[in-house]
Amino acid sequence: MKKFYDREKEMAELLKMQRQSYEDYSRFVVLTGRRRVGKTSLVYKMMEQTKSIAPCLYFFVGRKTEAALVQNFSDEIRLRLGEFVPDSIKLFRELFQFLLEVAKRRKFTLFIDEFQEFDNVNNGIFSDIQELWDRYKKQTNMCLIVSGSIFRMMEKIFKDEDQPLFARDDSTIKLQPFNTDVIREILHDYKADYTKDDLLALWTFTGGIARYIEAFMDNGCTTVRKMINYICSDSDGFFIDEGKKILLQEFGKQYGVYFSIMGQIAQGDVTQREIEGSLGIDSLGGQLKMLDEKYALIHKKRPVGAKPGSQTVRYEINDNFFRFWFRYIYRYPALIELQNMPALAKIISDDYTAFSGLALERWFRQRMKESFKYQLIGNWWKNETKTTKNEGQHDEFEIDIVAEDLKGDVSAYEVKRNADRYRAKRLGEKVAEMQKQTFKGKNIRTGCLSMNDMEAGW
Repeated sequence: MKKFYDREKEMAELLKMQRQSYEDYSRFVVLTGRRRVGKTSLVYKMMEQTKSIAPCLYFFVGRKTEAALVQNFSDEIRLRLGEFVPDSIKLFRELFQFLLEVAKRRKFTLFIDEFQEFDNVNNGIFSDIQELWDRYKKQTNMCLIVSGSIFRMMEKIFKDEDQPLFARDDSTIKLQPFNTDVIREILHDYKADYTKDDLLALWTFTGGIARYIEAFMDNGCTTVRKMINYICSDSDGFFIDEGKKILLQEFGKQYGVYFSIMGQIAQGDVTQREIEGSLGIDSLGGQLKMLDEKYALIHKKRPVGAKPGSQTVRYEINDNFFRFWFRYIYRYPALIELQNMPALAKIISDDYTAFSGLALERWFRQRMKESFKYQLIGNWWKNETKTTKNEGQHDEFEIDIVAEDLKGDVSAYEVKRNADRYRAKRLGEKVAEMQKQTFKGKNIRTGCLSMNDMEAGW
């Protein structure tokens, strides 16, 4: 995508930090967010806008030896700053101190990408940066921006009290996926006559992740069919390899159990008991807690009105792309190994209506969240489950979206791809059942949200 979309708030924060660095003294900015969300593009755009004010350096921390990285960084300094860098400098500590000395007399921005990879190069580098930054910060005019995609590592480096760089940042920016209005804007720019199904597909497969949207748009994939065909393309394995490539870095050697859990959640086994039963593993509470609290890849869902400590819990994958990847790519490795991509494309196409129906619920919850008009957004289901031969089958009393606005007014919605399938009487029965437990005495507005309402305001 040639056009730069959104990011006004984040850009303003970066420019503010840079301005303070140049006018006052050095500032340290930490930029986080999941891989492919657009962190590097954002900083590049900022650097492009401000290069006439002062030079900008870009260091990418690849998995090389420290000496090889320092040589690459030295070349960048010579090119961008025109400074002489002695060949005797072989350690990053020496190079960073050299830059801080330069920053005593010159202002510039230093962007270090994939910062967490220093841990694989020489984990003593974090202590070196801390010591030198504390010593030089008030004497220099450097805007230091560091970015990282491995959530677990970036959290540890900057949020763990035992780590040397704890609390050294002046600003932390967590870059989020594009919101629903930006996704609409992008699709409109590439296909002005897009359909609601095209928009839902773009949301379902990407969840607003910039790089995935870019891949679709740059390859003319603006319809459901074209998106599925591109994902399953024999010549381009980008989407096929993506999930494993990202999560192996997060999970390390423990990836097998975590992948299995997420695979089950993606299929709809959403309670801990169901996941354990499907995998034949007892007590997965610790792994579920890690996926929720440490990796932020899944979250607990409780019915609206349930107490925070309630054991009535279901699990859902946070990220749309990972929901898709585990439901189809992870599940059918044999087809991928045989390069039988047409068969995989047919499986996805045949299941798309059901799968995108679940994504449609998430779309509406996200639209409500982005409106800032609500104090509660969730769903509701009856605590009990049916006693049938299918142990754990959920009770039919379930409401897709329950929302309470800032004035205290409550609405309950059924979400249907096709509004003709909505049954107002049945929703009324569910609401009456819900009111036995919560919102007693309140008048609850009911209705249906369908694909026709996708672009409605809130």
